Amino acid sequence: MIRLKYFLVLLVTVFLLKNSFADEYSDKLGELMNAYDKQQLFSGVVMLAKDGNVVFHKSYGYADWSKQTANNKQTIFFIASITKTFTREIVNQLEKEGKLSFSDPLSKYVSIFPDAIGNKITIQMLLEMKAGLGDYLRDPNYRQHAENFRTINDYLQLIKNEPLLFEPGTNTEYSNSGYAVLGGVIEKASGKSYADNLKERFFEPLGMKNSYYRQMDDMIPNSAMGSEINFANKKRSMPMEISPSPAGGIFTNAEDMLKFDAYMRKAHPSNGEIVAGGTPTWNSIFAQYKSGYTLIVLSNFGRVAEEVEERFRKILKNEKYTEPKLPLGMTLYKTLEDNGIEGLEKDLKNILQQNDFMYNDMHLNKFGYELVQAGENDLALEVFKLNAKLFPDVPNVYDSLGEAYMNAGNNELAIANYKKVLEMRPQNENARRMLEKLQK
Repeated sequence: MIRLKYFLVLLVTVFLLKNSFADEYSDKLGELMNAYDKQQLFSGVVMLAKDGNVVFHKSYGYADWSKQTANNKQTIFFIASITKTFTREIVNQLEKEGKLSFSDPLSKYVSIFPDAIGNKITIQMLLEMKAGLGDYLRDPNYRQHAENFRTINDYLQLIKNEPLLFEPGTNTEYSNSGYAVLGGVIEKASGKSYADNLKERFFEPLGMKNSYYRQMDDMIPNSAMGSEINFANKKRSMPMEISPSPAGGIFTNAEDMLKFDAYMRKAHPSNGEIVAGGTPTWNSIFAQYKSGYTLIVLSNFGRVAEEVEERFRKILKNEKYTEPKLPLGMTLYKTLEDNGIEGLEKDLKNILQQNDFMYNDMHLNKFGYELVQAGENDLALEVFKLNAKLFPDVPNVYDSLGEAYMNAGNNELAIANYKKVLEMRPQNENARRMLEKLQK
């Protein structure tokens, strides 16, 4: 009897200790999210689970900032490139079913390239982004007519005209086009549409009743709208301007993503994968930690979900994190407004350090494109010029500067900068294509 009592006390103690840690992490996550919410730096839903059990689940901000319609815990968000994880899993399932092999050439399923190219590209290369394909999102034909891309074949007809960025298998480059092409492989190998594969392999069997492969004109109940935030931190809800593809097209909510988490942990028990998806108006994180915790952050603000995850990872490691601050672009803009381009050059290293960012070319490059999106083209040009001055050994700074000069109508300097890109990286097909266009 004494042993039984001792065992029960021990069992209760272990249970309480286990849950106290969960509560500790959820409390700290709550403190972090309150700091974001206080400054209106986050809008969306955050869920934390331990071994599949929810320990934190809250909503913040507005699904529609223009109408002040609040987010709720079931609100549906665009998860952008997290869709690629679903695409990859469909390919994995088809391989196990014997309907394809990772070593198969692309030409066995999709005939959009000459055999000399299609026979070199394998399914594995597409999965690992080593096929040399680029990004259809940057193609002017897609940007101007996104609403016309409704089927996988629509994307294939666009991508077949894109030049390879490098010889297949010799390099790695993030590729939306590659995953759109995988959609064509999936349809051929399975005999079903990509959308039906999603539905029959995940949405229906996992009970993901609030998940959709959404066309631009589809109306989804309880769905958020992506939000544009200006440099004064004012928000405006924006219509969806991206058509779905296997590279990014799923709308879902946190509860459904937790169901997908259970599938992933069973299918890949050793993984500790963190995947993100985002556009300028959306950002999501699906983080599966080896400790058994899962963090799901769905936001209708750009970039912020990834910041939340980076800080929460420090919480899990019992490390200090920097307090949430205004987005870097807002800080850079205020510096530029107050002190000019010279002041920005002088203060950049300190600003990045204070915001816990590495000193590299990526931040000014992103800021430059944010300025372009805001219609501040003259300022954007100055920022791209500064980036090239500070990071002269990075080919991409000249690619962006060349684009800025081209948009400003200065073809001579645009050509000079694209030539600089090719001097540093001869295999850059985007620069080669831009030069051909400018020199016609």
